Amino acid sequence: MKTLLASLMASILAGAAFASTAAAAPCGTENLIAGKKPSATQAVKGDVAQVTDGTVGPEGAAWDAPVTVTLENANSSITYDLGEAREISAVVLQADANDTYKVMGSVDGSPASYKLIVELANVVTTGHGLRTRATAVPPTTVRYLRVGEANGDNYFSISEFGAYCKAPTPFPPGMKIVDVPPAATPDSQAPVKPGSDTGRWALLLTAVALALAWLAYKTITRPAVDASKSAEASAPPVEKPAEPPAGGENPPPSDKPST
Repeated sequence: MKTLLASLMASILAGAAFASTAAAAPCGTENLIAGKKPSATQAVKGDVAQVTDGTVGPEGAAWDAPVTVTLENANSSITYDLGEAREISAVVLQADANDTYKVMGSVDGSPASYKLIVELANVVTTGHGLRTRATAVPPTTVRYLRVGEANGDNYFSISEFGAYCKAPTPFPPGMKIVDVPPAATPDSQAPVKPGSDTGRWALLLTAVALALAWLAYKTITRPAVDASKSAEASAPPVEKPAEPPAGGENPPPSDKPST
């Protein structure tokens, strides 16, 4: 009996080990969310299919170009279900340059289970508009992958997001580039993105220019006014002409003898 039970347990364990090995997904270089629709979104505006369609804007394209979705606030996010637990070791994101974006992961999808995998940096030092971040991350096993929870100027957008078990070569991989308008530059006549530093500096410089113009006007006109007042003060007083005696210029003869 003991021998039979031992043999049965060994068979069960061997079967479980085989099933585990058979179920383990291979770790390749494909984009694990390519073409996937999100399992959940929060405060996202636009066609979310564009985030995984393999198309991007040129580096430096307008932050709200047609290839993007916009995140309406700092809590906005897009979540993907990989279908099974998969290992993630690299991510790619094309998004607005002057914000940071978090990539979170969870095994079971419960709200409290999401952990930070990486926070992709603000890269505005490389230029404004859409910019690509590609980075390796510590290998992490997740089934649910979330991107968003941005921090920056409150104008957030994402063009493309990808996740990989192994980073492909080259990295970031080549994607289809869509021709869209470039981001406005400081010397451009295009409207500046609201909340940008360029807009604030433009307002400040305008105020300074107006103040300098007013000061120049006062500096030019004040000497002329002062000279006019000085001339008036130094002029001799004008004597009032004497009034003629009452009765006209030829008064009647007096009855008093003249002296």
